[in-house]
Amino acid sequence: MGRKLGLETNSINFIPLDQRYGKASDLLFLWFGANTQMAVVTTGILTIVPHFGFIWAALGIIAGSLLGSIFMASHSAQGPHLGIPQMIQSRAQFGYYGAVIPLLMVVAMYLGFYAAGAVIGAEALSLLFHIPIYMGILISSVADLLLVIGGYRFIHRFNHIMAYFFSVVFLVITILLIRGPGLGKGLTHATFYGHFMIGPFLLSISLAVINTLGYAPYVADYSRYLPAKTTIQSTFWYSYIGVSLSNIWMMILGAAVQAQSPHSDPMVGFFHLGSTLFPVFGVFVLLSGWLGVVSINALNVYGAFMSTLTITTTFYRRWKPTLQLRLWFIIPIGILATYLSFFDKSHLLMSFETFLTFLIDFLVPWTAINLMDFYVVRHGHYDIPAIFDPNGPYGRINVRALVCYFGGFLAELPFMNNAIYEGPIAKLLDNGDTSWIVGLIVAGALYWIGAKRSPEKLSQTDQNTDYDMASGNDSAID
Repeated sequence: MGRKLGLETNSINFIPLDQRYGKASDLLFLWFGANTQMAVVTTGILTIVPHFGFIWAALGIIAGSLLGSIFMASHSAQGPHLGIPQMIQSRAQFGYYGAVIPLLMVVAMYLGFYAAGAVIGAEALSLLFHIPIYMGILISSVADLLLVIGGYRFIHRFNHIMAYFFSVVFLVITILLIRGPGLGKGLTHATFYGHFMIGPFLLSISLAVINTLGYAPYVADYSRYLPAKTTIQSTFWYSYIGVSLSNIWMMILGAAVQAQSPHSDPMVGFFHLGSTLFPVFGVFVLLSGWLGVVSINALNVYGAFMSTLTITTTFYRRWKPTLQLRLWFIIPIGILATYLSFFDKSHLLMSFETFLTFLIDFLVPWTAINLMDFYVVRHGHYDIPAIFDPNGPYGRINVRALVCYFGGFLAELPFMNNAIYEGPIAKLLDNGDTSWIVGLIVAGALYWIGAKRSPEKLSQTDQNTDYDMASGNDSAID
């Protein structure tokens, strides 16, 4: 029934070659559409602090976006080659059971992003239809669930259309801000140049990095249906361009709004600004604000569903990739994410900043290990059935990888700066957070050194690649 309606029935299983379709350029529209939305504008607002010039925040945003998108797009390039979701592939690094640890961190990330974004989308609906915020959250959640139940194909089509719609709306908003006084009195010389401050500058880079790197745990989920012949280069560049351009645009737009009119509500401001062009355009602005959150939160629920299913099937392996299985996971996760959205709405910005800066310290060591393993250690050679086998060559728990993961996290501690903890080196850098750089280097280097010391096991695993990709034989899964 699901297939007749075009609904996705696959989940964490390998995607057979005869079910592959699409082209790499689809990823440009997917990530541009998913990232051109108000939650990213809100992240840009966080880069502006008193006396810190807009120009310095913009430079930090550009640098962070261009850098963070490298890691995000590198993960995306794994999808067509492996044909499986991003996080289940972590079993090849951390072991069959060991991968549960980063998976738990990632599920928390999905739920946190969902909760923060849901409030922003609900605000747009509240302004549009004059309904309470809680009603906006519930309506958004239903839209997200429908999109996720539709699955991969529906999410791609939705974002492809939205990429055009969001581009037009935000382009008009950008032009109106540049041509007129905008939300305040415009960017004065003082607010434009301000002062260079190392702490806020590092914060603007970090926020841009995590806003792009935050897609890393599920980015390959949306390229895994592409034909296996799709090149790593094409997958990388279309993903990179889509997410980096949208991130730079939206975050700088948020920084500009905050620099012109501190503590203003960008959703309300954009609505009134769009209405000055003609009243109906104000409606388009609010619709784009809501639909943008629906777009990104559908990705969050989709990722949380597959990560939770991966955790569950780690301990209970008898399952079949069906629509019913998907519903059993998607609906409870959607309900939980909606429930969390009702918390702490009055302190959204502060909570969002804390969440973003704290998240990066757990996410970075994982991404360093995963990319080091794929591109440097194994050169993309994996035994796909073994990833679903607790007794396979990847082992049950890879202690070395977990040591690298937690070692990278511990190395970050002196460089951290968030609402919970500030390290001594961060204090010396005017409260600037450089922990993500340290985590990448330390975790990646430790994993590479460990792999060099045990080449025999890696060689045996790499050679076992006799997988019937044409038929997608999932006997090891069942």
